[in-house]
Amino acid sequence: MDNPAQRTAGRTLDHAAGLYDILSPMVTLGREPRMHRNVVALLEPGSGCRVLDVGCATGALTTRIARTCAPLGGEVVGIDAAAKMIEAARRKHGQEPNLSFEAVLAEELPYEDGSFDRVVSTFFFHHVNRELKERALAEMHRVLRPEGRAVVVDVDVPTHWFGRLCAWSGYLLFRQPEIRENIEGVLRTAFDHSAFASWRQVAHQLGYVSTFVLERE
Repeated sequence: MDNPAQRTAGRTLDHAAGLYDILSPMVTLGREPRMHRNVVALLEPGSGCRVLDVGCATGALTTRIARTCAPLGGEVVGIDAAAKMIEAARRKHGQEPNLSFEAVLAEELPYEDGSFDRVVSTFFFHHVNRELKERALAEMHRVLRPEGRAVVVDVDVPTHWFGRLCAWSGYLLFRQPEIRENIEGVLRTAFDHSAFASWRQVAHQLGYVSTFVLERE
């Protein structure tokens, strides 16, 4: 399998593919199922809806979305730059008939303009620098149809002591300047500079994780 991780300046998690499904719920302090339910509700998939999950990791959320879309005749594609994550996603969830996984870069999506009704991204943007944040947002906007919607969940500006503790501990532990960018509001600035018609924060959890909805004209 081609590994696009070799072509990006973003941080990829091939090394964590085997442990991701154990570590991810721990990072969110058990809030992951609730976050996933909220994301699906915000997507509001309709009949024949096509959804793209950017930075899908091992595909847990992607699969939940696919099962929601299945009775509606919808299709879901999960993408990640880490080839081992995609291998794990296919192994665990490849039996879903309306779901596929591809190892591609968020900043170089191989899909036609306006080919998706919804785009979702959870905990992807704190792995890429400001330039790649903006390039990924541009690609997400490009592949969305007019009046399409994107839902983003990620590390955000902390709002209280516990949030600051979690966010800055993550930065100090992993030494990722991309995390610090999110803590300092760079992701919000990237939203402002994007081609999306509007964006809004719709939820905030643990004092440092926010959910955003971005609308395309």
